[in-house]
Amino acid sequence: MKNHLVVREFGFTMVESIIVISILGIILSLSAPSFSGMIKRQKATGEANNLVSLIYLSRSEAIKNNQVVTLCRSSNGQVCGNSWSEGWLMFVDNNRNGAKDLHEKIIRSGHAGNGYQISFSAFGSNRYMRFSPLGITLSQNGTFKLCPEDNDSRYARAVIISKTARTRLAKDSDGDGVYEAADGTPLNCRL
Repeated sequence: MKNHLVVREFGFTMVESIIVISILGIILSLSAPSFSGMIKRQKATGEANNLVSLIYLSRSEAIKNNQVVTLCRSSNGQVCGNSWSEGWLMFVDNNRNGAKDLHEKIIRSGHAGNGYQISFSAFGSNRYMRFSPLGITLSQNGTFKLCPEDNDSRYARAVIISKTARTRLAKDSDGDGVYEAADGTPLNCRL
């Protein structure tokens, strides 16, 4: 009796390897745009959530300090002015005038990330938002709109604030891929 050892070789031929690589390339190229869109949506949501946190912090600082706290637009983090896209400043507003004066305490300053542009439309001043020691706004309500650098409205977000300082994020109620402002109109970054 003879023992025969059968050896089988496993592997891919060059043609099979090229076919597999081609199929993987096609699948990856189809998924790349949706992955890119997902990343842009996450950045937009992250920037909106950062703004909500900033508003809540302003409100809680007003309550904690038992004084008016103002959130204003600021390019240098020291005085109010310029545009919201350049930055913001949060400070204890002792004289309630909406402007950072020499002896008023700065709580925090910063700016939006990821190249987002911020605008604020409000009942009252759109230069600042003030919170009373009771945690409500001083007769202000409005909407912060965040737009990406490329002005693609699909990645715009809005933070809506009521006079009672209730803050909410805009939603895409109709499912068209564009979020709506407080009045129900689609956010538009191209204006």
